[in-house]
Amino acid sequence: MTTTPQDPSLAVSLERALGDPRDEASPGSFARSVRADRKGAFPGELCDAAFAWGVADQLVPEAYGGRLRALEECFALSRVLSRRDLTATVAIGASLLASLPVWLRGTTEQRHTVAALLRSRAFLSFALSEREHGADIIAGEVTARTTDGGWRIDGTKWLINNAGHASAATVTARTGTGFRGLTLFLLTRSEAGADAWTPLPGIATHGLSGSAFGGITFTDLPARDSDVIGKKGQGLEILLETLQITRVMVGSFALGALDTCLRAALDFARSRTLYGAPIVTMEPVARRLVDAYTDVLIGETLALGACRAAHLAPDQLPLMSACVKYLVPRTATDSIESLSGVLGARSYLAEEHWHGIFEKMRRDCSVTTLFDGSSPVNLQAIVEQLPGLARARSADQVTDVPSGLFAPAPPALDWVAAEDLELATDADAVLHGLTAAYRTLRDGHHTLAPRRELLQLLEWFGAETDRLDTETVRNAGDADWNRSGAAYDLAARYSHLHAAGACAWKWLNWCTESSDPFIADGTWLVLCLRRIATRIGREPIVLDDIDRAALARLERAHDDQYLFSDLDFPLG
Repeated sequence: MTTTPQDPSLAVSLERALGDPRDEASPGSFARSVRADRKGAFPGELCDAAFAWGVADQLVPEAYGGRLRALEECFALSRVLSRRDLTATVAIGASLLASLPVWLRGTTEQRHTVAALLRSRAFLSFALSEREHGADIIAGEVTARTTDGGWRIDGTKWLINNAGHASAATVTARTGTGFRGLTLFLLTRSEAGADAWTPLPGIATHGLSGSAFGGITFTDLPARDSDVIGKKGQGLEILLETLQITRVMVGSFALGALDTCLRAALDFARSRTLYGAPIVTMEPVARRLVDAYTDVLIGETLALGACRAAHLAPDQLPLMSACVKYLVPRTATDSIESLSGVLGARSYLAEEHWHGIFEKMRRDCSVTTLFDGSSPVNLQAIVEQLPGLARARSADQVTDVPSGLFAPAPPALDWVAAEDLELATDADAVLHGLTAAYRTLRDGHHTLAPRRELLQLLEWFGAETDRLDTETVRNAGDADWNRSGAAYDLAARYSHLHAAGACAWKWLNWCTESSDPFIADGTWLVLCLRRIATRIGREPIVLDDIDRAALARLERAHDDQYLFSDLDFPLG
């Protein structure tokens, strides 16, 4: 199959089409976003503007008339929308989530149906959760019973997005017992009949208040055999494949929100004067700004690596996606909370600074920790893989990541092949980046200014990995331990080590090619490893030249109107 080079200009084009969000006249302006949020109104103007640009085509693979190729491109587009209004992004993202089972395992007919719906700007719903069962998918009570002509579906799905205005839904229904008792169906509202498909009243929420969260009751809804996605009883497997991709995409929501909050806080810190100087010069303020910026760089590194893993290293995706989903929304939420201390009272004032967008983003970003599996769900996914990962490291069975996974330039990629996806990662090639970086620095002839500190940091991470593996192996035979708080704490620590490995691989790939001395001379890697180490218990370092270099880089990106990123991404 011929691969198609990624087009990094796509997201830049969307960014320019949507305009400056500080301009009240733009459809994705902060002012409009906040007004709609206060009214609990759906952000239709921004969705319409995104669709007018052509975002619906980016949800449909090329084989079915769209332009969806690489997950990384989709991630970048989502980040552009998210920095304006998460409510709009999540609505469009829910349509992608609902379509992914079809792109992965659906029939040609189903794919053409979904492509036509999406390209007509219709919204789709992923009808998975139920009020009484939450994340316990196996316990779901929506049923599909066989009839002479196919199936009849009964039951209620609850707390699902786009419920009120969905034209179609991907629905999980019980067709048997146990792990093979779930089946996925593609159902269209127009064929269901008013009495068979009943949207429930919308659900009021503290964040994403204009979203169409609600429920759908199915009453003796007729479905054909051709509406089954994949095979009968394959529903859980397809869901696990789908969530590996969507969990990575949730990282784009969090990074977009953090970009806006960091930009608002930095703008305020540079203009606000106290005690005769801008408050950005105060160490506690600078520390919060630098830490938040570093969290953006770490989150971007891990998430973009996971985007490429879906194509290049699908065996790494089960672990990477869980780490992205747990870590990126959580650190973004923590950073936004920290940045509220820079704004002080103004973070709560409705019209005082940037129309009050900070407080909306603060509430909206916190919800991203719940999407596509809450923190406990993703920690559980990591816990279940820890024993095998520890054994692989002990047996020296870990290899390097594939070429291109953390390369500066996006590689040419095909759309994700479902048959290549795995349900568990046997050996963590990403965390192995810490060992690869240590050996490169130890054995090479590098004259990097921070070489000594880098070696010390990498040794520290190596010792932390060994301690974690020892504890994992000691408890691996205890069935109760897997769902204990101690196991979840260990999984959380592991996600940070995994992110550190991603940063190490990125630096190894970028340091010889980047024209940015901040990356080439090792400053970037020191900054990221320090931040991760501090998050898992290492003593923090007083603001120094590494941090001041990061703050200067952050301010340049602000002044030149670039995304807070290692990527060359001009803003609208």
